[in-house]
Amino acid sequence: MTGHAGHSGQNLFGNVKLTPMMKQYLEIKEKYKDSILLFRLGDFYEAFFDDALTVSKVLNIVLTKRQDAPMAGIPYHALDNYLKKLVDSGYKVAICEQMEDPALAKGIVKREVTRVITPGTIIEDELLSTSNNYMMSVYESKSGEIYTVLADTSTGDVVVKAFDSLDDLIDFVNTHEITQVICPESMYPQLRDKIKVFIDRLDDWYYTNTIDAIKEAYNVFSIDHFELGDAHYPFGALVKYLNYTINKQAKLRFPRTLDESKYMILDSTTIENLSLVPGERGKNLYDVLNKTKTPMGSRLLKWVILHPLKDRREIEKRLDMVSAFLEDKLLMNEVREYLDGVYDLERIINRIQYDSAKPKDLISLRLTLEVIEPLRDALASNDELSKLLEDLPDLSVVKEKIQSAMYDEIEGELGEGKIIKEGVSKELDEYRELLYHSNEKLKDFEEIERAKTGIQKLKVGFNNVFGYYIEIPKGQVKNAPEHYTRLQTLVNAERYTTPELKEFENKIMAAKQKVEALEKALFENLCNEIKVYTEQLQKVAETLSWIDIYTTFAYVSSLYGYARPVLSDGELEILQGRHPVVERFVDSFVPNDTYMDNRLRMFILTGPNMSGKSTYIRQVGLIALMAQIGCFVPASFAKIPVFDRIFTRMGARDDISTGKSTFLTEMSEVALILSKATERSLVLLDEVGRGTSTFDGISIAWSMSEYIYNEVKCKTLFATHFTELTELANAYDGIKNLTVDVKETADGVIFLHRVIEGVADRSYGIEVAAIAGLPQSIVDRAREILNIIVEKSDIEKKVGILKEGQMKKIKSTKKTVPEGQLRMF
Repeated sequence: MTGHAGHSGQNLFGNVKLTPMMKQYLEIKEKYKDSILLFRLGDFYEAFFDDALTVSKVLNIVLTKRQDAPMAGIPYHALDNYLKKLVDSGYKVAICEQMEDPALAKGIVKREVTRVITPGTIIEDELLSTSNNYMMSVYESKSGEIYTVLADTSTGDVVVKAFDSLDDLIDFVNTHEITQVICPESMYPQLRDKIKVFIDRLDDWYYTNTIDAIKEAYNVFSIDHFELGDAHYPFGALVKYLNYTINKQAKLRFPRTLDESKYMILDSTTIENLSLVPGERGKNLYDVLNKTKTPMGSRLLKWVILHPLKDRREIEKRLDMVSAFLEDKLLMNEVREYLDGVYDLERIINRIQYDSAKPKDLISLRLTLEVIEPLRDALASNDELSKLLEDLPDLSVVKEKIQSAMYDEIEGELGEGKIIKEGVSKELDEYRELLYHSNEKLKDFEEIERAKTGIQKLKVGFNNVFGYYIEIPKGQVKNAPEHYTRLQTLVNAERYTTPELKEFENKIMAAKQKVEALEKALFENLCNEIKVYTEQLQKVAETLSWIDIYTTFAYVSSLYGYARPVLSDGELEILQGRHPVVERFVDSFVPNDTYMDNRLRMFILTGPNMSGKSTYIRQVGLIALMAQIGCFVPASFAKIPVFDRIFTRMGARDDISTGKSTFLTEMSEVALILSKATERSLVLLDEVGRGTSTFDGISIAWSMSEYIYNEVKCKTLFATHFTELTELANAYDGIKNLTVDVKETADGVIFLHRVIEGVADRSYGIEVAAIAGLPQSIVDRAREILNIIVEKSDIEKKVGILKEGQMKKIKSTKKTVPEGQLRMF
């Protein structure tokens, strides 16, 4: 396996004789060579040798020595904080615990690794953000197909997806919240340089008996109904890896397949260009729509945005739910109020399954379940929304179990006796009473003994040598009862014990350990009782997540004035369309209309910089995408066809990681579009051919536009500075020219941001430079140079204005592009 690894470090001891404890450390370290081993010693986790050097450097803690070996320690109570830093820095960490009480151990304390933590196997709440934390298991079949399984260990979510090529796989990793990849040794060289996340390469045995591993994880006799095909190899390997790292049987939900027939594929370029989720571009669609009330809802929202639906019926189902909430705003707000009381149920359920739940998890579970009853009553009041009740089972039995076993508010840690309610366990109550009221008990005992003996100066005390004792002054010793056993003689007094006092002492001494053991056992039993309801709890978590999405879409639609989209068979009609992100950050957004159908399917959009061309074409893409995720859209009316994919090619950028120039990157993106787009796709182009010479650029842009129009036949919006391309509208009936309206005044130009039919008469580049704040002298000089160039240049005569004869010649020379020609891109 890979990642940052430590070394066993045996050679660092030289000829020094090893202690039994250091021998134990080295034996355990030998099994976890690829991990930083944190070895529990009393109140600290210690790291030795290379691990100590790493821990000291990453965590900025003091490096010490033991037997000339480097050593660095972490306080046990602060482990989570330090763990996060190590894992975030790309290290794999093995936690080695003391498996018995050092005070009771005979010889060396027994120690074992109880958990190996990697970026993709975290279940500890303190180490996670609210976002998904996916690990991807990758496998290439003998026939060259790539199968993957994604698992969010913290929620149990499992997704199966196949890829046609390694490039598609890498693109997916770059667009999803994947923190770790596991793969066979053979695939590692292909992935190492292309994937930026933590990669663990697995030995061959992980890929043997994989079906049995999956059966065991799900406790089923057959996995045929999962319809995995060769995906059972990466799936089984993932199960084994989780068993190894979490040190327990993997707990996963039933897998769902990310089927391309149901979901739209969005490549990383499109996700970035449309600013769909948080990334380098800052403002994004996710942030605008994210008015979710629960962590589960916020995770689901991101998934929904990245996986638009292609099934018309499923889209309509979502829209119906959003409509129902929007039409009953009082109910919508009431439901959102209830959702405020919902905790991260998915992760709580998983921690209960992995026996790592804390008391606060069960309190959060109880508070969440308390919301269900009023939520069910609210939904039942609406005929459309009452359908959701089928997937919202009544789990008041779980709520009552927690309520009857645990205090409503928690003080202290589990084992201190302040978690489990009084009356649940008579034995716990007795020990707890002793632990917290021992002084009162002793006082009562003292009073009783004084009354029995008549010795008023009798007192009960304690010391470390004799424990609890009864002390009687010398003058009263003759009155000591026969059952008093002498312990100690003092100058002025005698000390005694009794069977009752000895029993009390034993109870007091054992009380702390007993309270800890009993409370932990009772809490464990409670968690085990709750595990029985795992499937129903998961159903509740899923339903609450979707209710959060529906109410969020309804709330946002109400807040921002979105309209329900109508799904069409080919028409794209948007009235008063707006860019959902840009409109949130400008004082007054200028809306625009769009109309396309199966005949009119390409727009050539010209106009100056800063006029809003990019915003216009992006808003069409975003409106289409929002419709297909089941959300209302920023328009007064929208009729949208169900697109199979949305492709974008926008702006100029280098791809330094692969050594591609701006132009090569641009052409690679265009090649992807031309090879994968279909008649049902939406293509958004913002500048093509600008990375090379003017004539080359125009030629490429022209021929590419013709190819898309004639061969692909999809809906296309092409924003360009090449006004020469507007001649295409004269050649083809289904191509239309649009431009952005500009108003010229004595003080300069005003960009009206209104898209109208027509062609831009010039680029207004110098005016934009002036607006940007270039010195006036440079602006004036630029105008002089422009006038000279325009006078001398005959480019316009040759390219810009094509005569009718020339136009016919271009049309007559157009042929179908031969198979394989796209490879030149």
